Amino acid sequence: MALGGLFPTHMRNWLELNTERSLNLFGHYYLYLGCFIVALLLILAVSKWGGIRLGEGKPEFPLFSWVAMLYSTGMGAGLLLRAVQEPVYFFQHPPGTPGYELEVYALQYTFFHWGLTPWAFYGMFGLIIAYNLYLKKGTILSSAILPYSYQKLRWVTPIDTVTVISTLLGVVAAVGLGSRQLTEGFAYIIGIPSLPAYYTILVVVLVGGIATLSAYLGVSRGIRLLSNFNISLALFLLFFSFFQGDMQLILQRFVHSLYYYFRDFIPMSLNVGKSQVPLPFLTEWTYFYWAFWLAWAPFTGVFIARISRGRTIRSMILGSLLIPSIGTFFWFSVFGSEAFLILKGVDHPESLFDSIYTGIFNFFDFLPFSGMSQIFAFILIGTFLITSIDSAIYVLGMFTDNGSPQPRKPLRIFWGVVLVLFTSSLIMVGKEELLSSVSQMLILFALPFSFLFLGMILYMLYFIWVAPINPFNTKHPK
Repeated sequence: MALGGLFPTHMRNWLELNTERSLNLFGHYYLYLGCFIVALLLILAVSKWGGIRLGEGKPEFPLFSWVAMLYSTGMGAGLLLRAVQEPVYFFQHPPGTPGYELEVYALQYTFFHWGLTPWAFYGMFGLIIAYNLYLKKGTILSSAILPYSYQKLRWVTPIDTVTVISTLLGVVAAVGLGSRQLTEGFAYIIGIPSLPAYYTILVVVLVGGIATLSAYLGVSRGIRLLSNFNISLALFLLFFSFFQGDMQLILQRFVHSLYYYFRDFIPMSLNVGKSQVPLPFLTEWTYFYWAFWLAWAPFTGVFIARISRGRTIRSMILGSLLIPSIGTFFWFSVFGSEAFLILKGVDHPESLFDSIYTGIFNFFDFLPFSGMSQIFAFILIGTFLITSIDSAIYVLGMFTDNGSPQPRKPLRIFWGVVLVLFTSSLIMVGKEELLSSVSQMLILFALPFSFLFLGMILYMLYFIWVAPINPFNTKHPK
């Protein structure tokens, strides 16, 4: 980072070059890994092992709050960043020739990037940690999945270090993007072209401060309540837009896109047959997304494990894999279908929704009550960003408090301050170039983490099949 501050352009160019090389060399490995994890989770969910309960008693959180925290942590503000921009991009620049309605094809590929595979990365890591935490009576540390005799070895420490760095980089990149969207969204609402960089820093300090307070209050009093608010406001915006649009057309495209997505999921995941797309598209989109979701898996997965005590393996898998995916598909169907109709009614549609920062605000200009909708979207981006940060603060606290599921409060404050100072410094010193470099570094970290992740998966399978643990008298296969 010090070199990046002195030479931001050179740093960014070096990282871009090596990121592209990494994705080109290992991109298909990411595809195979994603497909394997989705299949494995579904097999575990429907198997007799799915009945194993992760911890004593009933689930700690009701289903609504649990799903709300999944969304707020796992996707958050990204759903507003890409709600309009990504479906429109695939509509205007389709990666292939589908042979059916182009709007459906655009939604299908958006589903692909935001659907089962990213949630499978999150869910699998969460399942590994939850199994270790609640059944093996271990901690949330990645190295804790290993036998106790191995945990003291010198080579084990880098495992947890990679997890902490990956979490830190992922959250800093998300905070940078989300703060930029808030700043540009505010400028759009008040009708000015742009705002100086220090406004973005003010946003970082504000949302970081609220997130630190939320993490300080804990999961039940802070993170859960904010997540419930997030999902309620998101549902309001979703159904407001749905009822303002062509509801029959939206539902039709949702069902058709869902059908083609599930029909073509395996060939899309492996890039074979009629679903094969060019390498430049894969590198820019699918490979990049898979590496990004992988790099976010430690942070999101650990948080999923923390909030899933009392659930069975089956309910945890299906709840974290299917419910968020279907909800996300409907989200993109509503905003994407409406955006397609808007494009057909304007003179210059090429660049109407090309900005990830202002696309959603521009979209609401074409709907009734645009000012109210834009303000609600602005608030939702902010609260989604806060819940991503507060859960990250909580997870970093757990990582650095010997894996305790209830990290000490001074550690939560420490990580909140670190995240705010780190992100603000990058914006102040390097602006876009350093923040872009952080995203590229995150992608590079995904590769070594993926090998660690694969090893953790195989080791967990050993415990489930060969050395089962069943301390709570839960039904367990012989």
